[in-house]
Amino acid sequence: MKKSTFSIAILAGLMLTASSCKKWLDVNQDPDTPQSPGVASVFPTQLAAISRGVQWDGRYLGKIIQNWVTNTGRATTEFTWDKHGYVSASDAGGDIWRMTYYGMGRNLDYIIKVGEENRQWDYVGAAWALKAYSFQMVTDYSGEAIFSEAFKDEGTSFKYDTQEEIYMGVRRYCDSAIKYLDKTDYEPTTVRLKTTDYVYDGDVTKWKKFVYGLLARNYNNLSNKAGFDPMVVVDYVNKAMGSNNDDFLLPFDGTKTDDSNFFGPSRDNLTHFRQSAFIVGLMDGSILVGNRDSASRDPRLPHMLSASKDTSGTKNGGYNGGIPGTGDPNTGNKVISQMWQDSTTGNPRISGVFIPTLGKYIFRDKAVQPVMTYAEMQFIKAEALYRSNTDMMAAHTAYKAGIKAHFDFINRTVFPRGNVAVFNTRAIPAVEVNGYLNGVAVEQNPNDLRLADIMLQKYIALWGWGLLETWTDLRKNHYNFDLDPVYHDAPVYNAWTPPATLETANQGKLAYRVRPRFNSEYVWNVDALIPLGGMNSDYHTYEMWFSKP
Repeated sequence: MKKSTFSIAILAGLMLTASSCKKWLDVNQDPDTPQSPGVASVFPTQLAAISRGVQWDGRYLGKIIQNWVTNTGRATTEFTWDKHGYVSASDAGGDIWRMTYYGMGRNLDYIIKVGEENRQWDYVGAAWALKAYSFQMVTDYSGEAIFSEAFKDEGTSFKYDTQEEIYMGVRRYCDSAIKYLDKTDYEPTTVRLKTTDYVYDGDVTKWKKFVYGLLARNYNNLSNKAGFDPMVVVDYVNKAMGSNNDDFLLPFDGTKTDDSNFFGPSRDNLTHFRQSAFIVGLMDGSILVGNRDSASRDPRLPHMLSASKDTSGTKNGGYNGGIPGTGDPNTGNKVISQMWQDSTTGNPRISGVFIPTLGKYIFRDKAVQPVMTYAEMQFIKAEALYRSNTDMMAAHTAYKAGIKAHFDFINRTVFPRGNVAVFNTRAIPAVEVNGYLNGVAVEQNPNDLRLADIMLQKYIALWGWGLLETWTDLRKNHYNFDLDPVYHDAPVYNAWTPPATLETANQGKLAYRVRPRFNSEYVWNVDALIPLGGMNSDYHTYEMWFSKP
């Protein structure tokens, strides 16, 4: 990280005499701007930091996991991420790092400190929860990271801690969050969390569910470790989201560029991105059913993906996907539409006009960015129970509950703070939902359930937003190489195909991490990177601690 600005201030102060200190430093006092803001004014910025970090980096991570691909006709360098590479001397892919150490970082520590002084326990607990979330994200994204020295006030080099140490630290942060969220002896004259919490409206019960969800992710990520206990994961899931009403969702107002969804049509940040052939294959029947026709088609497909101009000339209704490193192989009326449009909606970008209902799914100006959902928790529970190989009936129940919850998520219209984000012009009818849940694309027999059934449905439910969790799942199973942990009869991700061509720097290996942010670590903190191999061109292919036995 860049040298602490606090340290620079100290050095500057040493050049001043004691008598002149106050005189010179007084110029930094602005009578119109609070020098010690209340935690209520700082907290919303921490929620906004998530959107910046996760969605900005999601553009690149979505290519690695094949949520989407770079469109045909782009410069060769734009295909780099599709081919599991990276752009050197660039901050591309560095925003989760920035979120953790700059966007949140000291701001969360400030909320914790001032909140404790004023007995604003709900703010303190929520801040600890977000601190746990940010460090879980940064270590799952980049591996070894700065933890114990993250915010020290002196020095120009900050040491990296192991993933194992950060995982343990995240658990401690979660414990602190629960401790403060359980406290009830508030200072009655202080501002409560409800005032500025646009996710849960100050409901500490839901914040605790979010924390238990973080613990479920943390423990479930270690399924390759000898000490993995799936029932601990199940216990945390049972304390996490109990329904879609507990989902952690960040809303966007969608009235102007600054408050619109980063993935929406008005901001146009996904102009050259196209849905992948992999997600289309999961939803048009060709992967889960082995038969690409209208009878096998997932009812969610037209609500989530974009049809080409040809909506009647193909067996799946005109839905096509791109190939990593190649782009859109289709021509004529089969060319893939942008992710917020198709032949039925046209291009929803209208200059200067913000219309919340334009676009598709989470690709609307006025939408929500999911951070954690009930559907995700049910798939985690299903995976853990499956790996335990003790109750396949319960695993199967959670698997189907996850699918049903995602259908309900798509059909949901009421969101936090009254923010309305209609995903589709019509809900998916109950008859279609039940038809899919009881059809051939969903395994009906608990004794025939495979981990692939669970993980591929989870991929669909997290498509477009749960990018890091999906990548963690892929890496845990070593992409398409690990066999089913119970039956050992087929790879878990056998349908996921690596790019035909990888970047030269990869040396034939798939990506397992994103390199730390260039404009801090590779400029200011090189000494800490060298022992890790961080200066090597293939550092991004080094396997993660969590994915190793």
